[in-house]
Amino acid sequence: MDPVELARLRYALYVETLRARMPGPQFTLLMRTVDLYVGAGGGRVRLRMDPGDRELFTAEVQQELLTLLGLLGATRPGHADRAEHVVVRLGDGEYAKGALTLVPPEVAADPERLRAMLARIDARQRRSHDDRREVEEIARASGMSAGPDE
Repeated sequence: MDPVELARLRYALYVETLRARMPGPQFTLLMRTVDLYVGAGGGRVRLRMDPGDRELFTAEVQQELLTLLGLLGATRPGHADRAEHVVVRLGDGEYAKGALTLVPPEVAADPERLRAMLARIDARQRRSHDDRREVEEIARASGMSAGPDE
């Protein structure tokens, strides 16, 4: 069988397994998130969630999202190996909390590489935090609202 077709079938089967075992609202949020990712052409996607969605977006849903993204990646010609990638919990940094990533099995078995990944994610989170704080300070100094809560 064609590797791309096999990857598509594997993805479809996994989605149906999730549909059967996940609570409906979580499954719907998960698939909405996958659709957003696919619609954006992959890469980084910023999710805006209301409090109800945030409550549904548990660590399990996040883990399944990464698994689905790996399976989707395997549907691209020449990337069948992505179906074998595994979700790894990197843990917490100073700014990044509960970091997860999808990596090849050999990376998952390398603690040094995982620590380096967490450090990069934490640095990115720190920059984002610092940028957000700076924008809020500029907004306050100019008399503008600093955010949706003000």
